[in-house]
Amino acid sequence: ERFEEQQHIDRHLWNKAGELGLLCATMPEQYGGSGVDRLYSMILVEEQARVGDSASGFSLHSDIVANYINNFGNEEQKNAWLPKMATGECVTAIAMTEPGTGSDLQAIRTTAVADGDDYIVNGSKIFITNGYLCDMAVVVVKTGDINAGAHAVSLLIIDAKRPGFT
Repeated sequence: ERFEEQQHIDRHLWNKAGELGLLCATMPEQYGGSGVDRLYSMILVEEQARVGDSASGFSLHSDIVANYINNFGNEEQKNAWLPKMATGECVTAIAMTEPGTGSDLQAIRTTAVADGDDYIVNGSKIFITNGYLCDMAVVVVKTGDINAGAHAVSLLIIDAKRPGFT
């Protein structure tokens, strides 16, 4: 009831979920997961639905963000993020929805311009699951020709401790 009233779960619940093996279970053991198959994730989702948990964001964290990193990240990114995600030390989010465009990713206006080894990201996102306490967000941006539709859409891993991240 308290979580519903404050409109988010407490951070310690993420640590407890990690301790119990409920986060990133399908990730390989070398990255802190249990290496189990997708059925395990479905059981977790069904049990959360059974008890009325529709807002923890565990599934987005474990089954979407973790898979982006595991499938498309390099070894350095996997080692930096996945073990901390599995323990609950790192909470993740996906920032895609924008004011005025909703979740139409081809219409987003957030841009990322290369600047040496970094990107300068400018734009706004709304309705970000886990955004209120995330340590890292996968952010949907347009790179290159912003009129190129889906060809210009990229996903960036952004550490929430970076200057300018709000």
